[in-house]
Amino acid sequence: MLINGHWIDRKDIDVINPYTLEVIEKIPSLNREEVKTAIDIAEECKDSMKNTSISQRYKVLIGIANKIKENSEKLSKILAIDAGKPIKQARIEVKRSVETFLSSAFYVKELRDEVIPSDNRLIFTKREPVGIVGAITPFNFPINLSAHKIAPAIATGNVVVHHPSSKAPLACIELAKIIEEEFRKYNVPLGSYSLLTGLGEIVGDEIVKNDKVNMISFTGSSKVGEGITKKAGFKKIALELGGVNPNLVLKDADLKKAVNSLIRGSFVYAGQICISVGKIVVEESVADKFIKMFVEKAKSLNVGDPLDENTDMGPLITLDHAKWAENLVKRSVEEGSKLLCGGKRDKTLFYPTVLEVEPDNIICKVETFAPIVPIIRAKEEEMIEIANDTQYGLHSAIFTKNLEKALKFAENLEFGGVIINDSSLFRQDNMPFGGVKKSGIGREGVKYAMEEMSNIKTIVITH
Repeated sequence: MLINGHWIDRKDIDVINPYTLEVIEKIPSLNREEVKTAIDIAEECKDSMKNTSISQRYKVLIGIANKIKENSEKLSKILAIDAGKPIKQARIEVKRSVETFLSSAFYVKELRDEVIPSDNRLIFTKREPVGIVGAITPFNFPINLSAHKIAPAIATGNVVVHHPSSKAPLACIELAKIIEEEFRKYNVPLGSYSLLTGLGEIVGDEIVKNDKVNMISFTGSSKVGEGITKKAGFKKIALELGGVNPNLVLKDADLKKAVNSLIRGSFVYAGQICISVGKIVVEESVADKFIKMFVEKAKSLNVGDPLDENTDMGPLITLDHAKWAENLVKRSVEEGSKLLCGGKRDKTLFYPTVLEVEPDNIICKVETFAPIVPIIRAKEEEMIEIANDTQYGLHSAIFTKNLEKALKFAENLEFGGVIINDSSLFRQDNMPFGGVKKSGIGREGVKYAMEEMSNIKTIVITH
């Protein structure tokens, strides 16, 4: 792909439109030696990138943001075709990626060092880049999740080797073209950013294992993330992994607001988001009313062509995953759940599915990455235990008008983020983002990612 400013054009891997199932492009699948070459070139660029000025990094990041904005409609259509993201949701992702680069530009000038009080010495800290950041990104937010790794890395003076998912790589290729153009414009060493397409077991594996790579920033499944921890050796790791995110609805909640928020949190991008609603726990006295409102709203969603402006929900990313989701629902019903709507599959289209379940049902234990929502009835005193009964700990949410109660719940929920009166799907790009337990290590969110991607050097001057 893109190595040291040179494009490799081979047709090794088919890129499939998840809606039509047609081959829309063919891309290179790099071998291990090509990946090593890119990392060797990145190693040669470390010092030059470290010594780029603050104003130079600032201008590059602003330039990339402006170019993304100029090409926003083109990029949105690529996301719709390549990733199956409804066009109106794709536009939101592109807009967010612009803001992520702009925020990173802001923090280039605002990230502060520290002076440490001392009686007879001057002690201060200095942040330095880690060196080579291996950025491994998923299919579901190709541009913005890439931005969350690339922009903070550039801001802190790091070089980047970037491995995008082969399931939806085309938007990342367009982003790489923009980055290359801005690097050339502002005389940044071209080897400071490489786009490496191919198979994860080759490209991603080499990035993770290679001793010249100083940090891995990975977003993806908990299974792959666990493998990275075992292979990475002595390098920094930031892992944004999966979640089965509980959303709690108390009896005093604004049910209309809760339903609207949870519908969006459950079915945006067909539930293929790590912070999508994983399960809804509803207080018994309002459960009947909530379930009726929620199911009616779910049935009203438009499912179909991502390029159609009226589409609310497009396809799942692959046919295999759609079949897996269908079988998972069947297994859930076999275990005793009640199918309230959905469960229907048309090739890769999987219709909004709502089930009423017991807390120990299979559907509550796994990250479905699909438009499948289990609802559990519970007493208030049972809710926290039900919510925390998971190996994951990414996001949770609670709906209530009682702020004191909400904060008490927040203190006891074992998750990286607790959202009050909005669904677990909420994320603002400049807030710290990440999980506990098997949901990850470290934090993203521009400034927080910049801190992860830099090392603190302490300098002591003795009078």
